[in-house]
Amino acid sequence: MLLTQLKRAVVLRPSEPSARLALAEALFQERDFSGAAEHARRALDLGGGGAARRLLCGAWARDGRREEALKLLETCARETPGDAALRAELITLLEEARPDDALVHALLATEAAPGELEAWRAVIRLCERTNRPSEAMPALRRARLLAPEDPRLAESVLEARAALGLPATTAMLDAPPLEQAAQALALPTARAALSQAKLDAAVEALARGALGEAKRQLVTAPASSRSGAAAALLRAELVWLEGRPLAQVEAARRAALEAPGAPGAAALRLGDYQLEAGALDEARALYAQAAANGESLAAAGREAEVSERRRLLARDVPSVGRLGVLGWHPNGGHVSPLEAVAVPGRGVLRCSGRVGPEGQEAADIAFSAVRARAPALGLGALVTRYDLHLHFIDTEVGKDGLSCGLALALAGLSAYTQRPLPARLAVTGELTLSGDVRQIGGVHEKLVAAHLEGMRVVLHPRRNLQEVAALPPDVAGRLRLVAVDSLDEAWRVVTATAPGVERR
Repeated sequence: MLLTQLKRAVVLRPSEPSARLALAEALFQERDFSGAAEHARRALDLGGGGAARRLLCGAWARDGRREEALKLLETCARETPGDAALRAELITLLEEARPDDALVHALLATEAAPGELEAWRAVIRLCERTNRPSEAMPALRRARLLAPEDPRLAESVLEARAALGLPATTAMLDAPPLEQAAQALALPTARAALSQAKLDAAVEALARGALGEAKRQLVTAPASSRSGAAAALLRAELVWLEGRPLAQVEAARRAALEAPGAPGAAALRLGDYQLEAGALDEARALYAQAAANGESLAAAGREAEVSERRRLLARDVPSVGRLGVLGWHPNGGHVSPLEAVAVPGRGVLRCSGRVGPEGQEAADIAFSAVRARAPALGLGALVTRYDLHLHFIDTEVGKDGLSCGLALALAGLSAYTQRPLPARLAVTGELTLSGDVRQIGGVHEKLVAAHLEGMRVVLHPRRNLQEVAALPPDVAGRLRLVAVDSLDEAWRVVTATAPGVERR
């Protein structure tokens, strides 16, 4: 009866989108997805807006027309890039089959609506699913600021830190500000100094978020307590929690460090400030000072933090023999860091890092192609005077495919000549013995992974231009995509942007 009434309403008001939409919704509930799609599309043409579009995409997806639904959503997202709701629809549609693509849209949703917690949750969920702890950490920090009481987010921080090899003892760095301050004041040396100064009540008030009460407790404390290092440490945390300018925060923390009898926690907190500011050498010196003054456990954990920050910064510096190798697996793409080194020897190849038979074959071909092209590439006798060692750093991931050949050859050439490769360079392409670059598979997944993992320049086979042209603009627009046909051409491209001094 209801369907009959809705159909009558459509006949009586054919140009009214709400009537079409109501009928489409009823047909959808009856699992008539084809009929629902037809009326939802007409409602959309009549100006039915987001509700009609969502229903049309849902009906198409259930009617076996998933690609049409995806195409419509992607077109709408391009026309209105700031629409976070559209991105959410794309995430839902892509999450199961193409999680890497879903992650791209989740990240774009956070750009469109940085205060929307669910967008950050989607990033975290998809990073966990695609095993990207480095990319998850910034999202976790932002989500914890938006939902500091969520225990699941706190657990996810610890899981991501463990995946990155970072100690749980430094998890306070990824906590919301109030939790960071409370944990800092609970460090052994801070706790002892604050207790001796009879400032426990002020610390307890701060931990509850009662900053006004904490300040009153500090102001009314005995004069001897207010002038000591413990009070200076507490004052520095209050300045930070009040959102004062960073220069004031740094000054307050330095005052705590320079006060007589400063606890190791003061050096640790100032080290944390320098770590976040990118002053890694100063941070490391402060952590050493903290360790010498009673905070050895926490300071030792910070060493891993400094090393991780150095690793991330190193990606922005052109370096010899280092690049990213694009790979494919059933759940998407990935970027494997590769390093190459040439050492005095007899011209022997070594390859390591969980390399399978096809991966070893690709290395052999790349090595022979480089040696065969030595005169044309200006290598002289380097290939006979030096051994070449190629190593995939992420040894937990198996490498077994021919499409890494071009990357291996370029890394080897860089190692032989000591010419640095461009920062954040990723490469894919099968190489022949004559130096030609052959077409490869999985281009979409590989280039999406390159974007997600922060690559900037990507070399790929010119024979894959059709697949590259089909990339979503959200991905293609953020990469410098360079098509090549040969090893010689690829080498000219990479050396043009990062010239170096050749080894003699």
